[in-house]
Amino acid sequence: MQNTQAEQGLLVSWGGFKQSVDKEGTQFFRVRLWDADDVVDAILAEYDRLPESLRALLPLKRVWVVALEEDDED
Repeated sequence: MQNTQAEQGLLVSWGGFKQSVDKEGTQFFRVRLWDADDVVDAILAEYDRLPESLRALLPLKRVWVVALEEDDED
């Protein structure tokens, strides 16, 4: 970040982070840590707003599934 003079950074680890790294909040507003779930959640939340050229690189199809009614007595 310093070399490019970026104000913010994003570090993505598909395998997650060690607990010591995850709890280090000293640069929370400068460097964000994302794991695989964060990446997938962000893509799904914004997919419809991505340009067609990006959606072509990651073609997804919405699938609807019948949800079973949950039993409240558990």
